[in-house]
Amino acid sequence: MIVGVASTTVKASPQEIFDFVLDLNRYRKADRKIGRVGSVVKSERGGTVTFSGRIRGLPGPSGTYPFTRTESRLEFTSAIAGAARWFLDFNGTFDCEVTTAGTVVTHREAFNFKRPWRWVVEPFLRHWLETDTDQEMVRFKELVDAEGHGSIST
Repeated sequence: MIVGVASTTVKASPQEIFDFVLDLNRYRKADRKIGRVGSVVKSERGGTVTFSGRIRGLPGPSGTYPFTRTESRLEFTSAIAGAARWFLDFNGTFDCEVTTAGTVVTHREAFNFKRPWRWVVEPFLRHWLETDTDQEMVRFKELVDAEGHGSIST
């Protein structure tokens, strides 16, 4: 399993953050692992997103990923449809903590590639994912803060 984790503080509410992330065409400006975007189906506490992945700039398989959301967490889990489900298990989270300085957003992505790809892909991508997640959150902060969200109520 390979994991990337990074945090940043933004001037947006958890709801605004989750709305930004679930607008995959906007969010892919921060997360360059998102390729072509398909459907996004939302309900009050969850839904699915369909997109193709990109790893180190190379096109990856598409998948439909379920997500759930609470007041402080948005969580994506492994693809339930598409080619991606044959290659890897996935878990991605956005945890939000509202503070006086803004909302602290901690983003975690974990990829567990299935055999036989695991032995080749994971050593090749481990450092890249750690670095990419850090860079993703820098871009995330720039994009969210540039949208000029209102003040955070604590």
